[in-house]
Amino acid sequence: MEETENKSVVTSDLPVEEEAKMQNVSKRRVHFKVHLTIFLVINLIIWALWFTLFDTIVTDAYINMAIKKAFICITLVWLLVVLLHYFIAYKWNKTFVEKELAKLKKQREKQLQEIEKIKVKMDQARAKNPDQPQE
Repeated sequence: MEETENKSVVTSDLPVEEEAKMQNVSKRRVHFKVHLTIFLVINLIIWALWFTLFDTIVTDAYINMAIKKAFICITLVWLLVVLLHYFIAYKWNKTFVEKELAKLKKQREKQLQEIEKIKVKMDQARAKNPDQPQE
């Protein structure tokens, strides 16, 4: 059995397009997990620094409060970004373009079915009245 250069490739019975979509979703989810890990580690370091250094070393209450507010703002803004990243990776798997395209395809299919129904009715009417002129 030959060894391939890319050992991470998994063969499956899925169509190529479906496989590519699944790979894209898995990449998004892995990137989110990495982002979450970095967020947790950095914030742990920031808040550990705050409690061990700034809270005890900085004696000026105004500067102490300013640093604390800055850390809180950084944490909250980054948390918002992480939450958005979560929704993109896990909840909003399809892009808005794909959703809109699916919606348009469904509408087009419905229109074609209606046209087919009209054609059937016209054929039935022609069969009943063969003397009327054809359009």
